[in-house]
Amino acid sequence: MPQASTRRALRGRAPLLLSVVGGATFALTAPPTDLYPAVIAGLALLAAAVHDAPTFWRAFGRGAAWGTAAGIVGLRFVPEVILRFTSLGAAASYLALILLAAAQSLVWAVCGGITSVLLRRVRAPLELAFATGVFAAVALPTVFGWTPAGLMSPWPALVQLADLVGERGVSVLFAVGAALLARAGLAAVGVAPGGRPLAPAPEPRSVRRRRLGAILSPALASAALFGGLAAHGALRMAAVERASAGLPTARVALVNQAVGPHERWQPKNHPRILRTLHELTRKAEAGGAELTLWPEAAYPYPLPHSARQAPRGGRAILGPGVRGPVLAGLITQAPPAKADDGVEERNSYNSATLVLPDGSMQPTQDKLQLLWFGETVPGGAYLPWLRRIFQKSGGLVPGAEPRALTLPREQGPALRIGVLNCYEDTLTGVGRRITGALAPNLLVNITNDAWFTGSAEPELHARLAVMRAVELRRDLVRAVNLGVVSWIDARGVVRSRDESAAPGVTFATPAVRETALTLYTRVGDAPLAALLALAIVACALRARRSTAKASPEAPDAAAGARPAAEPPELASPDGAAQAAATDAPLSRP
Repeated sequence: MPQASTRRALRGRAPLLLSVVGGATFALTAPPTDLYPAVIAGLALLAAAVHDAPTFWRAFGRGAAWGTAAGIVGLRFVPEVILRFTSLGAAASYLALILLAAAQSLVWAVCGGITSVLLRRVRAPLELAFATGVFAAVALPTVFGWTPAGLMSPWPALVQLADLVGERGVSVLFAVGAALLARAGLAAVGVAPGGRPLAPAPEPRSVRRRRLGAILSPALASAALFGGLAAHGALRMAAVERASAGLPTARVALVNQAVGPHERWQPKNHPRILRTLHELTRKAEAGGAELTLWPEAAYPYPLPHSARQAPRGGRAILGPGVRGPVLAGLITQAPPAKADDGVEERNSYNSATLVLPDGSMQPTQDKLQLLWFGETVPGGAYLPWLRRIFQKSGGLVPGAEPRALTLPREQGPALRIGVLNCYEDTLTGVGRRITGALAPNLLVNITNDAWFTGSAEPELHARLAVMRAVELRRDLVRAVNLGVVSWIDARGVVRSRDESAAPGVTFATPAVRETALTLYTRVGDAPLAALLALAIVACALRARRSTAKASPEAPDAAAGARPAAEPPELASPDGAAQAAATDAPLSRP
């Protein structure tokens, strides 16, 4: 008897354990383990964990457990960063990791809840229910917005559909493939999605064949899906490469000034930082660079936001021996302004500007999406009083609109540059907004990853950035301080990269693309969302018709009529009582 109760307790906890294992497996995709297929395996385990949840909140909890485990494993660099830059101690650092992972997990908790509701109430197939849940998860904002598609970008052939359906759409396709694998795994243990038994034991030979088919059919369908993605990707990459032949290029120098996070903000270091930038720029121009990129906030002195002429003398951007042009990351300051409550605010922008050889500065492209808790507090842009709690007399504010930086060239077309500042190159919405408004022929990212140097974060950042090049079909060049400097072509292939901790220059020759905007740039996620909604409505109508047809039989059943036997593959070994129990969640209003 105690053994039976122990087995029942273990079976009751199995979905939670499956969630934890699945989340940890998913995160093994991140460096240094780099097990890319773990993305699909982790998603399949999540689908298997939530498929039989009897309520929304049970599924919500299982999704939260999955997301927390994924966050703890995938963001395991966080305690090291906290210990390096604060005096909180080891215990507080690991507690912060757990809290951050738990906060990040809420989107996957929503995924689990949506999957369960669609399975039980709408009677949607597992593949549709789980795909919809994953779509919701990757569409919701988080601090670190990693997605299944972004984590698989080192295998670019699998993500080429992003120019049609975006990073989120590719993640949805991965979810469908993972749900098919989950269905096959459930069939292997004699369970159908929703928790009903698949077949009784002992099994007739015909039923065994049916069960084998229930295992192989979804497994083969999943293999066909991923094989189709890879085949399409290979053909699409070849087509993009052919289209790139003969396109004009630009020789661009990507600077890493290798300045630590604390020394950047100490005034005594500013002259030395600027000398290093000048030295690296002279080296770049000696190597034939038409344009030199300085990373995010690399220029150490603040400038007025309205400045249109670069400073001269000891603070010159075009210092001794530097010809220009230089695209520089810098902090610009807005004029002091009084808020409604009379408090004087002096706000700043995280900006990029183009300094031409004549010393003129173009109007800045200001960072549009500020980093939560690092540069802003969520909701602070709409609730000034909330922002003022953390920034007493002003602070960083987001830019109002995209603005292209334009570089005329004597040979070749002018460069029309769209700047993605810091982690904006990981954000689908910002990439679409800038490209849709400006139609740039080159994408530039400037980043300061010094806070995370020596951790996995710069590599994760670089992988997620690949998706912008594929979605938008533009070459992307990344100038990064103490991170991964890289050039990613429009296929999503990393053509060159450097992650040295020493100051240096990396050269890139990106194509200057005047091609039409991609379908995803023009329409975004709306078609996919509509398709999922239509499929859900169709399932709901089918479930309603099925319920209506079954309702006239209810009086006969109540009068004692014997119910019809279930098909063998759905019959319960414990009889009608267990079948009714397992079916109850599916028919609950």
